[in-house]
Amino acid sequence: MNVFFIIGNKAITPDLEQGTILEGVTRDSIITLMRDKGIEVEERPISIEELKEAHKAGLLKEAFGAGTAASIAPISELTIHDEHMIMPPVEEWEVSNWIKEELAAIRYGRKEDTRGWMFRV
Repeated sequence: MNVFFIIGNKAITPDLEQGTILEGVTRDSIITLMRDKGIEVEERPISIEELKEAHKAGLLKEAFGAGTAASIAPISELTIHDEHMIMPPVEEWEVSNWIKEELAAIRYGRKEDTRGWMFRV
């Protein structure tokens, strides 16, 4: 799985340079969908301190894992030592809920695959 954070109006995900993030199809598909929709995506290291500051400022809007099996898996709480960062209710999440629906619509043929992602096997 990979991880994404929506901070303000940006999506941030760890870059591939560190060698600890899977260069996966789902990750790439999500980044493509977000960029096509005009969502700024930053692929870079992200620190716990940055997440804590964004949460305190009310800017950490969503956190989710992404992978082939789970597609999108919401992260409702982050805990660092004794500090708990509770995310807004998942029903209010705009980006990850949209991505999950968009990927499902393409996967099940409810929306045309304009990128050549689907292969008949």
